[in-house]
Amino acid sequence: MLATMPFGVFADIEGQPDAIALMEITTLPSGSELPAVGVWLDAVVVDHVAHNWQVRLRPAGTRNPD
Repeated sequence: MLATMPFGVFADIEGQPDAIALMEITTLPSGSELPAVGVWLDAVVVDHVAHNWQVRLRPAGTRNPD
């Protein structure tokens, strides 16, 4: 975890040093707190933009909101 913001957390993706990953607070289970900086997370890529390496994540084990 790189940084926490009111809207979510920015994270590194192992093996992808150029990627900018964001896990929005809306993807976290209701009532949960944002992960602390430095914590390892299991996450699933839900979207990406190839030309600028932006990646959207959600926690592994949670469903993608419809």
